[in-house]
Amino acid sequence: MLSGILVKVIGAFFSIPLANLYGADGNDIFISAYYVYTAMYVISSAGLPVAVSKMISEAKALGRGGEVRRIARVTFLTFLIMGTVLSLTMILLVDEICLFIGGSCRYAILTVAPTIFFTCIVSAVRGYFQGLSNMIPTAVSQIIEALGKLIFGLGLAWYLMGAGYPLDVVVAGAIGGVTLGTVFSALFVICYALRHKDDEPLPQGTACRSSREILRTLVKLAIPITVGASVFSVSSLIDTFMVKMRLQEGCFMTDAAAGFTYGAYGYAVKLFNLPLTLVTAIGVSLIPAISGALAVGSREKSVRLTESAFRLTGLLAFPCAVGLAVIPQPILEVLFVSQPEACALAAPLLRLLAPAVFLAGMVSVSNPVLQATGKVSLPVIAMGVGALVKILCNYALVGLPDVGIHGAPMGTSLCYLVILVINLVNIRRLKIPFSLRRSFLRPLLAAGVMGVFVWLIYPPMAALLGSGRLMGLLAVLLTVALAAVIYLLMLIAVKALPREDILMLPKGEKIAKILRIR
Repeated sequence: MLSGILVKVIGAFFSIPLANLYGADGNDIFISAYYVYTAMYVISSAGLPVAVSKMISEAKALGRGGEVRRIARVTFLTFLIMGTVLSLTMILLVDEICLFIGGSCRYAILTVAPTIFFTCIVSAVRGYFQGLSNMIPTAVSQIIEALGKLIFGLGLAWYLMGAGYPLDVVVAGAIGGVTLGTVFSALFVICYALRHKDDEPLPQGTACRSSREILRTLVKLAIPITVGASVFSVSSLIDTFMVKMRLQEGCFMTDAAAGFTYGAYGYAVKLFNLPLTLVTAIGVSLIPAISGALAVGSREKSVRLTESAFRLTGLLAFPCAVGLAVIPQPILEVLFVSQPEACALAAPLLRLLAPAVFLAGMVSVSNPVLQATGKVSLPVIAMGVGALVKILCNYALVGLPDVGIHGAPMGTSLCYLVILVINLVNIRRLKIPFSLRRSFLRPLLAAGVMGVFVWLIYPPMAALLGSGRLMGLLAVLLTVALAAVIYLLMLIAVKALPREDILMLPKGEKIAKILRIR
């Protein structure tokens, strides 16, 4: 989670200057190419690391040390083959992909294509160590990847823009930083694995499945998880084409106007994605923990972990959602200062996306809960239904002149709501109890009070400090800092911080003592 925060801060220093450099039109090209990459990335490596971590945690819990190492070898080879195939697919089919999604993103797609190969290597090592509950390779490799993206991507974009290259080449230079960051990340995890492969004391049990059996189990677990994850990624790729198409057909926009509008919406999506890193870390840690507990028959521990994960997600997601809903335009204007027109367009879109921050956060936890219990097909069904709802909403709403681009965030929020409801029903059916009141209602009450405070305090704060970017940034930062204090006090007041959850954190005893939580 801490690495996720740092990665997002580094990412902000990457994406915000770029957005100011090449504007909404360049952002449209970047998003189009990046969604193609994301779709391929999810297909190649979203399900496999989850399956690897689940298999390794179970083998370790059952005392099969030899099988742990065999799983590592089989999965690394599998990842390597998939990465090679999918990178070559992106390169060979680049013209067909560009024809499908539209826009001038050919160079950007070619630049990002090798990333899939290196990402697969990184994912194989991450999945192995996550299964051993060692999150350090994941955390450090994410930071290396983000730093590479920042240094090389931003540097190349500034150079190419200053040299007078076309916008599509500038964007390709920016996205090239993603590729170089992933290369350095892959080099790190390989070195880490070679150096620390014998650090973990593994039990030397005699039972060990064959490589063929391991591969069969890996595929059986990974395919449903991958399908579930790729459904939404592929639907987002379809949205890239569909939203702009519907803006032209239903709202009678030109191609350039539709591209600018979608690029402005991308600003709102950037801020929507920021808080999700915090809760995604919870889901990544949850799968091996619950799988290991269930492997040795400790259902009580798995239930306790599930409830704690939901509570912690609610604590983190609610204030982020409320903050983005209450002051969306000031936040956007501070970050994208050179794009006032795009910020004005993105502000109401960000407000509509705000509920999806909480909903997506809960989905990112509920999916791993079902996957860890072995019900890997249930999230697939839920994600498929949600993606269908999203596509239908976008097609129906974006094409209405009175709704337009506002239909896209509406469809996203409704999509996550549908997925979450289906997942919660399935979790209840599996008799995994958790308290709705402690998980949702108490943090919501605290976040609601915080939201009222922000709504009341920001206008006089901004008026007192005056105009200008620096003063605007100071007003936003002071408001956020005061809101955080109010939120923490409210959490304590409504007893939304159980002591057992605090103790699970690093330095939990000390934190509980400072907050006087008993």
